[in-house]
Order: sequence, then C-alpha cells, then structure tokens
Amino acid sequence: MRRKKKLKVVFCLRDMQLGGVESVLVRTLEQLIKRDDMEISFVSYVNITEPVYVDWFNAHPQIRRYVLYPCSWLGTKLKRFFLVRLVQHIMRDTYRGARRMFFKHHILHNADVVIDYYDFGFRKELRRVRAKRVAWWHSSINKFLANRSYVKYIKNYDLFVTLTDGFVDEFKARWPKYKKKIVRVYNPMDIESVRRRAEVAPSVDADNYFVCVSRLSGDKDIETVLRGFDKFMSDNNNPDVRMVFVGGGDVNKYRAIADTFASRDKIVFAGPQKNPFGFMRGALAHILSSHSEGLPTVLIEAMAVGTVNISSDCKNGPREILLDGDAGLLFAPGNVDALAKHMDKIWNKTVAIEKMKKNATESLSRFDAVQIAADVAGRIKKKTRH
Repeated sequence: MRRKKKLKVVFCLRDMQLGGVESVLVRTLEQLIKRDDMEISFVSYVNITEPVYVDWFNAHPQIRRYVLYPCSWLGTKLKRFFLVRLVQHIMRDTYRGARRMFFKHHILHNADVVIDYYDFGFRKELRRVRAKRVAWWHSSINKFLANRSYVKYIKNYDLFVTLTDGFVDEFKARWPKYKKKIVRVYNPMDIESVRRRAEVAPSVDADNYFVCVSRLSGDKDIETVLRGFDKFMSDNNNPDVRMVFVGGGDVNKYRAIADTFASRDKIVFAGPQKNPFGFMRGALAHILSSHSEGLPTVLIEAMAVGTVNISSDCKNGPREILLDGDAGLLFAPGNVDALAKHMDKIWNKTVAIEKMKKNATESLSRFDAVQIAADVAGRIKKKTRH
C-alpha cells in the first residue's frame, strides 16, 4: 500500500524566550508531532539559548531546527557608534539578503505551509514564497488597531489566526473583505498537567489570600490591584487576608506603591515561580487587571485548579474565557471600586462561587490541547487543498 505523503509544515518565531507565546508554541508542537501526517520544522531568527527550550528541542529531534541569522553581529544586534553602525548596516543588509535566499531555496523550497507564529515577525522573509502562508496573531485587538500597517500585511497571507471570537467579530466588522481569511484558534492547555503540578507546587503560608500571577508592569495594571485590595481591606475592617503577587518585573516600583497603603503589611511579592499553581490553588480568587490581553492563559490555569477568577473586562479574552461572567467576575479596566466590591463578594460569600467554579470547569474542554491540535491540523490541510 502506498504511503500517504506527509504535509511539510514550517513554524517561524524570532526567538524562544520565557514567555506565553513560546509556551503555547511548545504545547502545540507537542501535540502535532504525535500525528503521523505531518513533518514539522522550526525556524528562529537567532540561536536558541534559553536552557529549557534548548533541552526541549534536543529531546524532540523529529522537529528540524534552523537558525535564519546565526551570526548575531550581522543579523540582529547593532553597535551604537555611528560609523561602526553605518558599516554594520551595509554588511547586515547584504548578509540578511543572502540568508533570506538560502531560507527560501533550501528550507522552504518544498514546504506546504509556513506559519509566521507571532505578529507578522517573518513578513519580509516570506515574500514571494510558494507555500501557503499563515499569520498567527497572539496579541489583543487593541494592539492590532494601534498599527495601521498590520492590516496591510494580511493580503500577503492565506490565513490569519487569532485567539478569540471577540477579535474575529470586530475584525470582520472593520475589514469584511478579509472575513474569509480570519479564524479563531484557542491556545492549547494541558489541563491535567496543570492539576498535577498544582499538587506538588509551593504555596502561601496563609489561610486567606488573593493572588495575582502576572508580570509586574504597567500594561498589567498592578496598581489597580493594589488599590483595590487596600479598599477591600478598609471596607471590611482589615481582616486577616493577604494580597500575593507572583511574577517578575519592577518589584521595587510596586513595593514602593504598596508601602503607601494602610494594608502594606498584608501585601506579599513572592517573585517569579517556576510552578505558580500552588499559589493559585489555595487562593480565595485569582485577579487579572490588564488593560489589554490576547487570550490570558493565566485565567484558564486558575480555572483548571478550581480557583475563581476576578478579571478586568479588557479586550478580548477575559469575557470570552469567563463566559460573560458566568464562570468568574468581571470589572471595567482600572475600576478600583468595582474590583474591591468583587473581592468583598468572594470574602463574604455573597456570590455563587461554587456555581462559577462548576461553569468554569465544565468549559475547560474548549482549551484541550489534543482537540486544538486537531483543529490546527485540519485548518492546515484545508488550506493546502485550495
């Protein structure tokens, strides 16, 4: 019997840092390589140096790995001194041109589908490529709208993948001519793995606490969480409750802000944790306060370990994940009073917490890694038939 030809699929991502996009890519690849109908390759701009990803790719040799610009001095890093920078610009452009030719003729020459995995990062390299081209957008609709160039890039791709139905709906309303190109694919989640890790994870030495698992930065609006917690404490006569932040970033900045509040002694900065799920599992609620999100995986992780979410109703992911408020509580971004009231509801049990948890748990199949990998594979195959 003649063996069926495998689809040759190339994933492209500029670098592999410790971040959400990279984690989602790894989860997607883990499922796709289990299939017998695809050959997977991966291309990065620069050499992978993050140990966890070096080890991961070494453990999966069936994924062919390529580096587009292995010489960093000529590829991506520019000196500051003007004359050196000028010479380097000329040399870099020549080097990149040669490497792009190599990329097209030796890596992509027999590819069926090429996936530009993060926000059009390989748009220049994929010009005039014969393979079907897929752009994968991992950010919010707000970021997309902030740059008018983004929508212009879509004409050069055969498929545009986004993370939420909310993004798809708004995009189609604004640009109906591209409505057949855009699809939604959720980020995959290994729910059972999250639950297993929660069983062996460190946790907080406190009975009652709220947790915020987040990078400590302005776009995550950590200050609103601090102010909301301080108001909650004041409104409830300073109960024995803590506010725990898990994540790296500008700790000194937010510690200084926290020190201005009466509740300062109840605010804990636990720093980054390789396994934050124990912190999540033991919390009264998990809080997300971002101004903008793509599809915040942290909400799904909290749902997986049985913790209710309180989230800002920012575009686009939280409302969709939390089922319009049936699987968690939503508040307007930056609204300190609304956040404090939601914390009060959780603490005083004046909201149907168990019902929200039940709704959340029952909805988790939407993010099942195996199911989503099958969806991705199906969409890839469909495009190669057109």
